[in-house]
Amino acid sequence: MKAVLFDLDGVLVDTEDISTKASNKVLAEYGIVQTPDEKKKVFGRRTVDNYRDAIESRGLDIDPHILVEKKNKVFAKMIKGNAEPMAGVMNLLDQLRAAKVNVAVVSSSPLERVNTTLDESGLMLEFDFVVSGDCCARGKPNPEPFLMAAEKFGVMPGECVVIEDAQAGIEAGKAAGMKVVAVRSPNTHSQNLSNADKIVDSLEEVDLDFLKRL
Repeated sequence: MKAVLFDLDGVLVDTEDISTKASNKVLAEYGIVQTPDEKKKVFGRRTVDNYRDAIESRGLDIDPHILVEKKNKVFAKMIKGNAEPMAGVMNLLDQLRAAKVNVAVVSSSPLERVNTTLDESGLMLEFDFVVSGDCCARGKPNPEPFLMAAEKFGVMPGECVVIEDAQAGIEAGKAAGMKVVAVRSPNTHSQNLSNADKIVDSLEEVDLDFLKRL
């Protein structure tokens, strides 16, 4: 194992509820109320892709990138003072650093929102780099984001471990040829995590030895 690639929302920081509220507020301005099925599908996918789907399915003429920019601003206000690393995150990062294992954030969120979350949670300097949703032509469940991270580290996909909480991210990690650990999250609407190599309730269950045994 030479690199560990972390999803952000729901894995490193519990931002899913804030993200959902920010989306609901922005979409409501355009008369869009997502169906339960749409809400289930958004997790782990790029915001721009989710908004594009919602717009096209309703036959609306709206640029999804405008909605993304608006959500970034609403999210930044909502998360102020409301972000901290989830249980087990700092201990795991300390172990990985001590073992000289590369670490990166691979998120479907736009870079602006990723940076806001990392800054508010004090995690900004903990990672070698970020691959965000606007870094790739294709987002999760396509493996491109994870393959890009492996390439940036100069390691083989099979030398990477992915830590995710959403079905789309798990599918992307496995398609990239990587081991995947799924973290259960109450905010991800009972996502199907069964394709992961291991499923845990919290990163408190994960340490360096746990990852090496995958």
